[in-house]
Amino acid sequence: MDQPTDPLRDDAIEALRQRLGRLDRRQIAAWQHMSPARRLELAFQAYQFALDVVRLTERRDHPGLRPNELAWRVTRRMQGNPRLGR
Repeated sequence: MDQPTDPLRDDAIEALRQRLGRLDRRQIAAWQHMSPARRLELAFQAYQFALDVVRLTERRDHPGLRPNELAWRVTRRMQGNPRLGR
């Protein structure tokens, strides 16, 4: 039995494929050989790096922000939702 397709989901998947570009089979193989714990550790490190970069750029661009304002700006950027916390 065919499952119904969701055009929004299909569009989101295609947009992600476009952003990622061509996949490197060697990179895929390297990830497949890692333990789940190692993959999770690397994902956490990548997220932490992105969080640090966003925090630094927000501080640089808006030096007078109070700590809670900075936290919300960082959260909005990381979540991709400019309306969070408003």
